[in-house]
Amino acid sequence: MIVDGHNDLLLRLWRGEQPLDLDLETARAAGFAGGFFALFAPSLPSAADHPVDVYALPPTGPIARDEAARIVDEQFGVLRDLGLPLAHSASGFEAGQVTAIVHMEGAEALAPDLSDLDDWYARGLRSVGPVWSRPNDFGEGVPFAFPSSPDTGPGLTPTGKSLVHACNRLGILVDVSHLNEAGFWDIASLALAPLVATHSNAHTLCPSSRNLTDAQLDAIGASKGVVGINFAPAFLREDGADDPETPIAEIVRHVDYVAERIGVDHVALGSDLEGATMPAGLGGAAGLPRLVELLRARYSDGDVAKITHGNWLRVLEATWSVWGLYFAVAGDDPRATLLDALARFDTPGLAVDLGAGTGRDTAELLRRGWRVIAIDREQYAVDRLSAIASPPQLETRLARFEDAEWPPSDLVNSSFALPFCPPREFPRLWERIVDSLRRGGRFCGQLFGDHDDWAGSGVVVHTRDEVRELLAPFEVELLDEFDQDGKTAVGTRKHWHVYHLVARKL
Repeated sequence: MIVDGHNDLLLRLWRGEQPLDLDLETARAAGFAGGFFALFAPSLPSAADHPVDVYALPPTGPIARDEAARIVDEQFGVLRDLGLPLAHSASGFEAGQVTAIVHMEGAEALAPDLSDLDDWYARGLRSVGPVWSRPNDFGEGVPFAFPSSPDTGPGLTPTGKSLVHACNRLGILVDVSHLNEAGFWDIASLALAPLVATHSNAHTLCPSSRNLTDAQLDAIGASKGVVGINFAPAFLREDGADDPETPIAEIVRHVDYVAERIGVDHVALGSDLEGATMPAGLGGAAGLPRLVELLRARYSDGDVAKITHGNWLRVLEATWSVWGLYFAVAGDDPRATLLDALARFDTPGLAVDLGAGTGRDTAELLRRGWRVIAIDREQYAVDRLSAIASPPQLETRLARFEDAEWPPSDLVNSSFALPFCPPREFPRLWERIVDSLRRGGRFCGQLFGDHDDWAGSGVVVHTRDEVRELLAPFEVELLDEFDQDGKTAVGTRKHWHVYHLVARKL
């Protein structure tokens, strides 16, 4: 089974052209199980009728957002018409079936305020490359230059950093291919998931600006990420020539280099079928078994399986299980705001734990004799919570907390969860929290401030005055504002602006 890091079939079909490398029936018979299907808006003004492969040309400048959105939406329609299943989990890939990961190559089609990203996620988007090889609102892409370092300009814009935060929140893979080096390091410092280059090669072997330096490869390996090796001769050959007579052994040369440098767990295939010149000896997707045989001559069966599909599935699972990494590193101690609130009660009662996560607060409530309704949208979280105690002391509910209902209660606890409510839903959720608390009941938890690094990425933020307005129905017992640089639970740097709250309903 072969899972591939990149193809441009949708671009070719959208332009009304016949596939050159990726006939789906032939590919399926060759073991192609799908992978990343790119939505890509070319720069040229009449790209739909243009006879040349614009993907392989130097960039011609930015593309207007409205035009990019139109093209990408039309290409998504092409994908839908193909009738392929869309991957929402790593388990969606099966031998004998082609499954598509919806990938946006260059984020020009997205609104700069990211107001449409949640809608795209609902449609199936699971991977985004912030830039193609041109500048946009999100960052700076590398030009197709040889020989050239990828250090070609500034990094991500503030909007680009917000995009990374938003993808972290939703569980969308962020692709570093086509980014310049500064943008790569920005993503490396912000990402809460493994670093991924869907279709890039080793700069040491082919000094194209599109390829990854040893330092970049090392960072990808350290993050437990993966590099999909690009089959384009211009990114394989020492001389950078775009020569179709390039032997497919050049692909293996890059596989070997990355495997030796950062480990066989961190290298995969990222063909660029339909988007670039392919080695003639491969013969498109039909020749994938020939490439696999070359790999079998050098690697064990287990390692070949990692390269052909296993490494992609591992990284997809780690990335799309959005809270999986957090759960793996989060502590067990209850939050200080919960402890503060509990100390103010004379007797235990009924508590609602919204966004209960790892169960650290639920466990403390149960230990102190409270009955708890624990609500979380992640099945993994609910499974963990269910192991803590049995009814009637604990009731677990699998739900987005903005949709959940619960009975009158004495305490609503929401530790670092409310900011992840969809902004348009927050007023209704807050009203439900206030209405559900009995007189003398308490809310405790956190809200994010407008200076937080994640502001603008789709999380809910408030000014201090807005927080005080929200707390008008309460006696404020604790309002502790934290506005400082720090780190996330998984160790990435972040400026935190957080209000730690305990409030008693009047």
